[in-house]
Amino acid sequence: MNGLNQKTIIITGALGGIAKATIKAFDEYEMTFILLDVVEEDKAFLSTLNNPYHYFKADISSSESIDQVKIKVQEQYKNIDFIVHAAGLYQHIELKDLTYEEWNRQISINLNANYYLIKSFLPLLAEHSAIVNISSIAGHQGSIAHTAYATAKGGVLALTKSLAIELAPKTRVNAISPGLIDTAMMQGMSDEKRRGMIQMTPLKRLGKPDEIAQVVKFLCSSGAAYITGENIHVNGGLYRD
Repeated sequence: MNGLNQKTIIITGALGGIAKATIKAFDEYEMTFILLDVVEEDKAFLSTLNNPYHYFKADISSSESIDQVKIKVQEQYKNIDFIVHAAGLYQHIELKDLTYEEWNRQISINLNANYYLIKSFLPLLAEHSAIVNISSIAGHQGSIAHTAYATAKGGVLALTKSLAIELAPKTRVNAISPGLIDTAMMQGMSDEKRRGMIQMTPLKRLGKPDEIAQVVKFLCSSGAAYITGENIHVNGGLYRD
């Protein structure tokens, strides 16, 4: 794909399944990675990369934490070309058990963090830059016992559309809504529900993290130069607009 060489990319939730696949997909090009996650650096994985990276252990649900990362990043880089927000928290909690604290935590991680990240790094965004937000099928159709998650992901879609207008023409902003993807996040779903949803999926299987990563790569490339404010479903046909 064109327009991906000699670029700098920020990826949040960097050690999650979709993010790791995205890193490997972009590692085929000349890239510099700025990686954020709340866990310790996975040196075994990151040592396999062909390109340089900077890893920050950071709580992206905290605006102060993101601002601190931004200060360190701008000491070395004038511009950021791509932002991929892949961090997320998916937990099975029925409404009767969903505390105010847990609601706020999930909204902070799954929605507020998108705003904090983009707001903080806005001055560094390059001409012809691109942002890809990872939403979810839950943000479109809701999800039982995932009310906070679904609400936040619906907010991500609205945020994407709003910023696509406001940041144009300098920066394109798009979203991807995965369906059932074979990652650790799926562990929050019961086996019975997972089997039932796979059976309802026309392609009759879970998606692969790389199938999301390839769409992320496309949306950042020059092949998507006239695409902004859009959401792409990658769900095997489980949900159709």
